[in-house]
Amino acid sequence: MRIRTLVLALAAGLAAFLAVGVAVTEVALRWIEFSLFVGLPVGLLAGVTAVALVITGLGTGVSHLRRRIAVTVATFGLAFLLVLAVTVGAFSVRNSHALALAVAVGALTGFGAFALDYAETAVLTG
Repeated sequence: MRIRTLVLALAAGLAAFLAVGVAVTEVALRWIEFSLFVGLPVGLLAGVTAVALVITGLGTGVSHLRRRIAVTVATFGLAFLLVLAVTVGAFSVRNSHALALAVAVGALTGFGAFALDYAETAVLTG
């Protein structure tokens, strides 16, 4: 495994942990008083799943679809973390707004990476 694959997997895992953990915590807050105890395990499961998906998808001898999905998840993770760090750190945006913006930009970046990889594969394979 290369260092680049490990960094992409860790970024995707951290982004999935934060995004899913916060979303589940906020949704469960209405019904469960200590909703953080629900959000953390679900976020951890999502993060571990994202790490495994990227590590197995960027390995050798995988199908084009699996690699495309791994690149999409890794790109989402990098864009999410970058936008979150810049909006909170540099511009002091509220965390709730920064998370929403980071999810939106990360999703758009991930979909863009998927489409670009799909187009590149279509051109190469004919």
